[in-house]
Amino acid sequence: MVQHPMDFLRKHYIEPAGLTQDMLCKHLVLGKKTISELYQHKRGLTVSTAKKLGKLFDVSPQKLLEMQVSYDLENDLTEPDIKPLDLPANTKSLLTLLNANRSGDKYTTADLVKLFRDDQEFTNSKLLYALFTKAPLSKVVKYMADMRIGVSHLKHLYRLYVKEGGKPNLTYERLLADDDKTAIVKLCDNGHFFNDPREFEEYLFYRLRLLRHKKPLKDLAMDATQPQTVRQRALYLYSHASGTKPKLGFQPNPTTLFANSKRPTTDLKADKYGVLGSIDTARYNQFVATGSY
Repeated sequence: MVQHPMDFLRKHYIEPAGLTQDMLCKHLVLGKKTISELYQHKRGLTVSTAKKLGKLFDVSPQKLLEMQVSYDLENDLTEPDIKPLDLPANTKSLLTLLNANRSGDKYTTADLVKLFRDDQEFTNSKLLYALFTKAPLSKVVKYMADMRIGVSHLKHLYRLYVKEGGKPNLTYERLLADDDKTAIVKLCDNGHFFNDPREFEEYLFYRLRLLRHKKPLKDLAMDATQPQTVRQRALYLYSHASGTKPKLGFQPNPTTLFANSKRPTTDLKADKYGVLGSIDTARYNQFVATGSY
């Protein structure tokens, strides 16, 4: 049974010193009712009273307050009236996958937040393993996009996963091999880096979902040392990601979003930048909604 802090003080300090309630009132500058109710456990210690008692008896106020909280928790048998959190769909989906066939306590939202936000080398090894073996990359990307988590956090976790003996995942390897600047160059000068439209599209969709800072796309578009087609694609992607339509600064020539595309899709927004082969909006929206296309 947890002891009330006033019982602790009476046993170890008040009674050995021969102090009465009236004497305590005088030394603590407190009313008789306050002291009486503390003795009867009808009142809890406040921060102010704990500090006074702590100073008078050279006891840590923090210790007294911790005793009060422990006492209150043990003796308060009422059930709290709450409304459960309505978790985002992508968080629920990811937790369902991570908790599949798991015995014991289930992973929670707090576990996910700690996993992605913790910058220390040590992390939850079991949850880390589950993340890269149970959850498809698309589900992880959607959760990160909802929570505005940058790709650098996923890189950090993947390195830890491999370091601890996890089996390398080629999809993660490819996506995480590049920093944001390198990825943007690949997206806009894509003919040198991708062999077919599907390969490029997969990289493009994942990167657009993880792209937190869109300004590098605009910077690339305004870089006069870059090929004109690269600048056109960069500004189109910036326009698509930001929802704005900045000026290009030169007369565009017709180009495709993917340099080797033979059957360009149509996107009226891209006409402004001379990009004929643009993002397949229906497929991208499906990817955003479901993680697949």
